[in-house]
Amino acid sequence: MKTLKDYVIQAMIVFVMLGGILNANAQEPITPLMEQINGGNWLDETEAQELLDELYYQRAIQAYYEMLPAMNTIGMRDGSEAVFGEGFNVLPIWKDRMDSRTWVPTPNADVIYTMGYLDLKETGPLVVAAPPKVIGMFTDFFQNTLTDVGLAGPDKGKGGLYLLLPPNYDGPLPNGGYHTFESSTNNVFLFFRTLFKQGDHGPDVTEAVATAEKTRVYPLWEEEKNIKPMQFPNGSGQYINMMYETDFDFWTKMKEFVDYEPYSAIAPNTRGVLASLGIIKGKPFNPSATQKELLVKAVEKAPKMILARRQMGREDKRDLYYHDRQYNRVWAASTSDFEQESYLDIDQRASFMQMCYSSAPAMVVRTIDGGAKYPVTPKDADGEFLNGSNQYKLHLPAGIPAQLFWAVTLYNATDGSMTATDDLMPSINQYNDYKKNKDGSVDLYFGPTLPKGAPKSNFIKSAEGRHFMVAVRLFGTGTEFFDQTWKPDDVVRIDK
Repeated sequence: MKTLKDYVIQAMIVFVMLGGILNANAQEPITPLMEQINGGNWLDETEAQELLDELYYQRAIQAYYEMLPAMNTIGMRDGSEAVFGEGFNVLPIWKDRMDSRTWVPTPNADVIYTMGYLDLKETGPLVVAAPPKVIGMFTDFFQNTLTDVGLAGPDKGKGGLYLLLPPNYDGPLPNGGYHTFESSTNNVFLFFRTLFKQGDHGPDVTEAVATAEKTRVYPLWEEEKNIKPMQFPNGSGQYINMMYETDFDFWTKMKEFVDYEPYSAIAPNTRGVLASLGIIKGKPFNPSATQKELLVKAVEKAPKMILARRQMGREDKRDLYYHDRQYNRVWAASTSDFEQESYLDIDQRASFMQMCYSSAPAMVVRTIDGGAKYPVTPKDADGEFLNGSNQYKLHLPAGIPAQLFWAVTLYNATDGSMTATDDLMPSINQYNDYKKNKDGSVDLYFGPTLPKGAPKSNFIKSAEGRHFMVAVRLFGTGTEFFDQTWKPDDVVRIDK
């Protein structure tokens, strides 16, 4: 017979055994990340692959943002060279002004353009003899300015010799006589503008073209007798596509650029992003069928994202010129390299490069009676987007603060190309034969047809059914603009 002691011992044994079973089924506490990710276990392979594809797509979006400045320049170069040929001595000049037949972001119809593309890897150091009275710049292919040229540059508008060095150049150099600059990329963009004069019935481009044609480019160490003669083909009067790619070619051209340029030309973090897509200097680029689909998806989605940011505006309002006007500042108060006080403004840089090119210090600094300012508005006075089907009026008060000249141009909202109608020149400048009001102010009109009572000389035709922007250019900007004692009126719809 069992005693009480036996029952107590048996109960203790059962209790201990039960406790062991409970402890065996209980789990120790796990880390937050283990708890977040599948209880500390590997993912299902299907989910893992979906996540990798999503990461590849997101990296492609990031690469689009990072590389758009270079792809913008590559598009201009490739479009130009397809029509005019390549070489340091080939400098196309739009001798009869640029119009809507040249597809390029926010072209200026109111100066004479000279645009060339230099390859320092092929030629070594190049000398550019810049004529007097040029307004221009040299940039690397990421559109970082090497130097302004002309009044805002070291030659102070007198002309001079500019010596452009390839990246990491360690060869001999002349002792003096040159304004010397080293490029971060082998490729360099030459962008010169020369100004009209007033003609009898509008702009006279003769002197501006002749000045541009004085430009000379040659290798530093070449003998005079062996220097190639300059070629100045006329870019006016023909259709030229100088826009960046919008399909898979965006990535193949990017790979060619990565292979051609030195490692130092592209920031390490950007190279890392590109490497995650399979774009690595000197190695084959062979994306899978799925990756190709994701790259095409990214090159279609990223520009929409950039456009959406432009459309919705900035929360901090740094892109607005005025408290009481709709005009945008395309640099959003950053430097010409898109540096804000404590960060690189990658969204603003992408917004700029989608519709513009050639950011330079002279365009951003507040030089009195020098440089240039470009208030741009996509909206009318009521905050509605400008639509080419409507009729509008723009009032420019008297005393327009532009010591050199002013101009007003219409651009397509999406990419900054000129609005295309049967009127190929969607711009009016101070050299045009336009009508002023008695007080010296100017009223300009936009629409698909001439508004009733508006003078034809003051009318710019818009593309019906398409959104557009109005850019006011002020070259040689005066203090009245900086003090905001002179402001352009908002564009007002007049056909309501």
